[in-house]
Amino acid sequence: MKQLFAILALITSNLFFGQDSLSLSEAIKIGLEKNYDIQLSQKNVAINQLLNNWGEAGALPKINLNSGQNNSVMDQINPASFFDTLNLESNAINGNIALNWTIFNGFSVKANKLKLDQLVAQSEGTATLAIENTIHGIILAYYQVKLQIEQLTLLSNVLTLSREKYRQQLSKSELGSGVRVDLLQFESAYLTDSSNLILQELSFKNSFRNLNLIMGEEIDKSWILSTEINPKFNLYNYEDLKKEMLSNNTNIKNQFINISLLKQDIQMAKAAYYPVLNLNAGSNLEKSLLRSSMFPGQLSKGENTNYYANFTLSFKLYDGGKVRRGIKALEIQNEINDIQSNQIVAQLSQELSNTYDLYNTRLKIFEINKKAFLVAQENFNIAKLRENNGIINSFTLRDIEMAYLSAGLVLFQSSYNLLESNATLLKLTGRIIQEN
Repeated sequence: MKQLFAILALITSNLFFGQDSLSLSEAIKIGLEKNYDIQLSQKNVAINQLLNNWGEAGALPKINLNSGQNNSVMDQINPASFFDTLNLESNAINGNIALNWTIFNGFSVKANKLKLDQLVAQSEGTATLAIENTIHGIILAYYQVKLQIEQLTLLSNVLTLSREKYRQQLSKSELGSGVRVDLLQFESAYLTDSSNLILQELSFKNSFRNLNLIMGEEIDKSWILSTEINPKFNLYNYEDLKKEMLSNNTNIKNQFINISLLKQDIQMAKAAYYPVLNLNAGSNLEKSLLRSSMFPGQLSKGENTNYYANFTLSFKLYDGGKVRRGIKALEIQNEINDIQSNQIVAQLSQELSNTYDLYNTRLKIFEINKKAFLVAQENFNIAKLRENNGIINSFTLRDIEMAYLSAGLVLFQSSYNLLESNATLLKLTGRIIQEN
């Protein structure tokens, strides 16, 4: 018994001491700063923004600067020659600057730039989706912790009562006025409630770890959650929600961006039907020194500079139909994307309809459970008085006590369910960021 009391004291101390206060809005703020998925998506946005320029699209010329040094030594031995031994040594330095510019390549540059713009928008859409998922996850995780705390408090109250009843019955038994059956009944209830409280403590800790993981905080960090479970009684109109979903849902927006990306791929593929005009221009400079054994101590110097500017026009006449087949494949893929868009809209419409009906159903259930809990609470208070006066026995009190416990747990769960449905509706309609 002393061990059970110690466990209860430990749970209470963990709940209320040595922790920072955390509201739901503060939890969301921390998550937006530290969540791993958001950080990764922001890095991808930065990469695509960096690459989104005309140089990456191929509109700007390329300029290369090259230099080199050539050295050679030649020894010639020919007894039949006038100079039977001849030594030649040459040193040369050369430099080259070259410009290469694709002036026209079938509007591929413009299509490339538009694709880079779309890639930025795509990464931003992915980042928005990560933010929405994070906010949605934090809301659910936050209220899940609150739900576990409420259940923990309720179980603690029930345990306190069963402990008191057990102690009272134990005192009666020691005085010889108690009934053995009642003592065993209270002891069994006390042990059961103690076990339930220990298991609830584990659920409570796991829910806290899940919240910290989504926020990007230390896994075992504890908080005092200041925002209460207070379901919002919003009355929604389904048609208005559907219009918002079709215009604001991030998944639908991202699918439209995917379609735009594929259209740019088609334009780039069609560029192969046009001629390509290139400009190559530059300058070559070479300086050389020549030493010969024929003229010791004399150097022969040379310098050569030339400039060039050349235009190249090329046109692909035939490639075995490869370009045509590639374009046709991209057009079919575009049709696939259109079908997928319709599928996404249909699936989201179904999810919205289900969530809307579920929200309204949970709203009605919440009102019923709230009334049922008040009834069970009043019945439990009356039963305690009646048991103290000997009007009802311990078995009846325990049944009423368990009904009160069950009604409380059901009420807390229905509160959480209503908040979960509301958060999902906001996410489906693209309003979860604005609302939070």
